Amino acid sequence: MSKKNGLEGHDASTLSGLIIGFYDLSVLLTYAGIAFAVIGICMAFHDELAISIVCLIISGFCDMTDGTVARSFKNRTEDEKTFGIQMDSLADAVSFVILPVAISLGMGNDDAVSMAIYVLYVLAGLIRLGYFNVLASKSEIKYYTGLPVTTASLIFPIVWIAHVFMSSPWATAIFSAIMVPIALLFISRVRFGKLNKTVQAALGAFAVVGIAVILYLD
Repeated sequence: MSKKNGLEGHDASTLSGLIIGFYDLSVLLTYAGIAFAVIGICMAFHDELAISIVCLIISGFCDMTDGTVARSFKNRTEDEKTFGIQMDSLADAVSFVILPVAISLGMGNDDAVSMAIYVLYVLAGLIRLGYFNVLASKSEIKYYTGLPVTTASLIFPIVWIAHVFMSSPWATAIFSAIMVPIALLFISRVRFGKLNKTVQAALGAFAVVGIAVILYLD
């Protein structure tokens, strides 16, 4: 059987071959993260910034756990594994690169300086994602070089909560300004260790508390 026919045969087992793609349980969390990110972007432009921040946190949780879920499926084909890697990267771009920019715009940071910051942030985020897509296809990554984009789901909610308690007219500008050091860390050579299950569990609990605090402050 040719490779093409093999792919068609696999697609036929998913959604009756009506549409392309993979739709098994191993990628459902990735799809969920994208869905929440898109909702967050929409809410940012409807002045529902608290909901946008909550969506950012949920997307972060989905990204943190989708790899573990995917690896639990031992019978995945190479095509499914490659698709999962590519889809995870695309999800990260929407959730942790585009969504924070949309939130910052929703906060009113739309001046020329902020626009320049957004260009830097988006470019750094996409460069990082593209770079590690190449590395992921060659070998297993044992540690992170540079700050993972997923950390946006932790940093920006903290900044947002802090800005709520600030009376300074510059409070909202902090949200966009923090993107500069984050962008530089995205593409830096600084090493960060990978999260173990204990840290992941702690971050999951922290996410629940963070969502409760944000909804209370809204």
